[in-house]
This record gives sequence, C-alpha cells and structure tokens, in this order.
Amino acid sequence: MTLAVVLFAVLLFIIALVVWQHSRREGPQEVTFGISNAVEFINARLSDDVSKRLGDPGVRRIVEWEDFYLQGLAQENRWSPVETVAGAYEPAVEYIQGEILRSSGKTYSDTDIATVLALGVSYLQFIGAIGDEVGGIAE
Repeated sequence: MTLAVVLFAVLLFIIALVVWQHSRREGPQEVTFGISNAVEFINARLSDDVSKRLGDPGVRRIVEWEDFYLQGLAQENRWSPVETVAGAYEPAVEYIQGEILRSSGKTYSDTDIATVLALGVSYLQFIGAIGDEVGGIAE
C-alpha cells in the first residue's frame, strides 16, 4: 500500500513538472489569418459610404481575392516571381477589380478596393502577421 502511495505521488510530481514546463514556454505565438476575422475587422472600420456600397459580401470578395493575390497564385508563371505587396498596391487593386468583375459580375471602384486593402494591412498588423516596412532591394 505504501509503495502505491509513493508511486502515485511520484506520478503527480511528474505531471506537475510537465504542466509547469509547458506553461513557461516562450517564443512566437502562431499567427492565424482568418478571412471572416479580417472581414469583421475591416467592416468595423469602414466609413458608412463605403460600407453601403460594398456590403459584407463585397468586402469578403475583396479580401478573398487579395489573399489569393498575396499568396502569389495570381501570377501566370510560378518560375518568375512577381512583387506582391500588402495594401493598396495598384497592380493588386487592378487584379482584384478584374477578378471580381470576371467571377461575379460585380464592379467596385478602385478607391473602395484600395480602402479595403489598406484596412487589410491594419488587420495584418493587428494580428502580428507583418512587421515594419522594408526598403528596396539592393542591387
């Protein structure tokens, strides 16, 4: 009986050590980008005018196509990298505008798309997914 109590106490001690060790883990926390969270974040910060023009579905379309663009999937030749910049980057705005028109027949102004993209950058900063802006590439 005494042996069982000692073994049980040792087991509890080991469990306590494992829990303590895991609770002290430091390091970067996993950053998760969520389309729904981004849309909610952006909608909460849009002006009433833009919000009325786009609605929730419009903001979602823009965010989804931006995500596609930023992943580099929009480029035709994967062997030839393209510059992908988060935010109201003119090639991104044009690409997103064209894809939304092609896929859903909806037309959004470049200004409205740029507004959503700028707020998308704020969302990425909010969740810690991007750092400071970098300079140009040294040649």
